[in-house]
Amino acid sequence: MKKLNKMYTDLLHQASVATGRKEALALLHKATKLQTKFDEKS
Repeated sequence: MKKLNKMYTDLLHQASVATGRKEALALLHKATKLQTKFDEKS
């Protein structure tokens, strides 16, 4: 679970630094998928 949490925070950071709208949205969608996996395991 720590690995999922780290990946989630990394994706959120990358999304905040992203230059384009599509890039940021793609990263946010990946982060959302990770968050649902994280919630299912909890």
